[in-house]
Amino acid sequence: MHYYQFNIGDYRRDTAHLSHLEHGIYRSLIDTYMLEESPLPGDMKELERKHSIRTANEKKALRNVLNDFFKFENSMFLHSRCDEDIISYRDKSAKASKSAKKRWEKDANAVRTHSEGNANHKPLTINHKPITNKKKGFSKPTITELEDAFAGKVTDAGHQAGLFLCHYESNGWRVGRNPMKSWQHAVTSWIARSKQHGTGQQFGQKAVSKSERRDEAARRYLEENNDDGVAWPTGHEVSP
Repeated sequence: MHYYQFNIGDYRRDTAHLSHLEHGIYRSLIDTYMLEESPLPGDMKELERKHSIRTANEKKALRNVLNDFFKFENSMFLHSRCDEDIISYRDKSAKASKSAKKRWEKDANAVRTHSEGNANHKPLTINHKPITNKKKGFSKPTITELEDAFAGKVTDAGHQAGLFLCHYESNGWRVGRNPMKSWQHAVTSWIARSKQHGTGQQFGQKAVSKSERRDEAARRYLEENNDDGVAWPTGHEVSP
């Protein structure tokens, strides 16, 4: 017991006759009694050593205090007021512990019931399904989905699918300034623009000038009509 109430009025009324030395010894004995929650040992030498009582005057003051306020019984020095406070303290502690145990059991039952209820619910997430932003109605495609979308519509489906994915990953899946709503529609537009250019040009590639497109057309024509089997240069050299 590390704390106890101290009634100044009662103490002064009962100890007015004590000397200052006796006051100090009495308070030291009470502190030990309350801290250990036990009567003081009846062995005088042990009491003297435990409370640093060495001189003849201190030993005499100790005996005066014991005679005035303590009762010697069963080889122990008892103090009625201290015993009452200790019993009251233990009773309050027991009630507080019992009340806390009931609250804990009530809270534990509530948590257990809540957990059991959750065990019967369907899982909140399904990990094998792609995450979809329902508010925007858009989910990013996988490379496999893109390859399937490009397949049969362009000659280099895998390459175009990769270009498409890289381009829109880099711009945050936006069409112009607006968030993309349908990647399928974006694929359709991509393929249409690719066919319109006729050179396989698409986003992320270097723009081809009109003169370069003319040179490319001339190169293809000469290759198709070249009898000696010599291929025309494949770079952007100006045709002769």
